[in-house]
Amino acid sequence: MYNDNIVNVIMPVYNEENTVYKMIKRVLNQKFVDRLIIVYTKSKDNTLDEIKRAITKSKKVTLLINNTKIGKGYSVKYGLKHVKKGIIIIQDADEEYYPEDYNKLLNAFSDKSPVFGSRKVNFGNAYLLGKIVSNIHTLIFNLLFRQSVEDINTCYKVFSKEMLKGKRPKEDSWELDMEIAIILAKNGYKIKNVPIRYKGRTFEEGKKIGASAAINFIFYIIKKRFWD
Repeated sequence: MYNDNIVNVIMPVYNEENTVYKMIKRVLNQKFVDRLIIVYTKSKDNTLDEIKRAITKSKKVTLLINNTKIGKGYSVKYGLKHVKKGIIIIQDADEEYYPEDYNKLLNAFSDKSPVFGSRKVNFGNAYLLGKIVSNIHTLIFNLLFRQSVEDINTCYKVFSKEMLKGKRPKEDSWELDMEIAIILAKNGYKIKNVPIRYKGRTFEEGKKIGASAAINFIFYIIKKRFWD
């Protein structure tokens, strides 16, 4: 618990048998975490077995099975339905992000300011093109929504259920990350930046998002600003 707020971590999981066990253990080792909501989508490997092995005897974990749609957005939405109140952190099941950074993210959080983890300094081994695209997305978002975000594509978006003000995210795929940022901005919140560590994966190592999504994000931001 952080400052009398319940801390909920939502972890969408799909085809991550090599990393999910370690990530679950690392999340549960963070003293502020009250609840870990794992949303498992039917995978082609032994991911579910690794999840069950990691959560044995833990009272903090809620395991949800998603047999409806494949997509990070849908899984996060599914997890959000099971959060009644408190702070929310979205955590990927790979090893790109560090749960050990929760502490400084939560220390910067307030009822008036959601917090985004910034990879601006520590972009890891991510592709150069990925860095350039992320900077373009961030620039467009800031110009259109009058924000000073450093890294709009970051997984680490820390906000409360109350900050959504009853607005339910709609996207089923990667756009959901952007949609959450847009909802927070439209609701009048000024987003804070906190530097985080990041270890980018290559596609050979399991990176799932591709070039088409990068282009779609640009049109998505513009559409949400002027036509939605």
